Amino acid sequence: CRRRLALAAMTVTVLMVAEKPSIADTIASVFAPAGGKNTRKGSVPVHEYKGRFYGQDAWFKVTSCIGHVYSTDFTKDYQNWDRTDPLTLFDAPVVKEEANPKARMPAHFANEAKGCHYLVLWLDCDREGENICFEVMQTVEPKLIKLGGERQVW
Repeated sequence: CRRRLALAAMTVTVLMVAEKPSIADTIASVFAPAGGKNTRKGSVPVHEYKGRFYGQDAWFKVTSCIGHVYSTDFTKDYQNWDRTDPLTLFDAPVVKEEANPKARMPAHFANEAKGCHYLVLWLDCDREGENICFEVMQTVEPKLIKLGGERQVW
């Protein structure tokens, strides 16, 4: 009972991730109280504001992707299409790398997720958007503070 009261009284931090910077700005502009939005500039802007989330005081951080977080490719042994039998690709090893090393998106998301309780994803409802959701979750989820023994992702 005490733990439930402590959770109800605390301010939670919610990290929201949109598909692109313009959508993150729109989300923050719509949900932030008038004049209450602050923006930190970086490789990808982060908009911050106070609000309410499921009946609790909340601090919101709204940021975005700029394309995919990771890229997946076959190892170098399978890169030459003239010498590769397509049937071998079903069992070929793959390598996952940062999609845009200059943007440092995994580091950006991991840094923004520190101290957050919830992750809310605002990505397109298609295969690409779903894939990006899982890429963001892979980076952010381990950094979230557990509430009730679980990490909270929407």
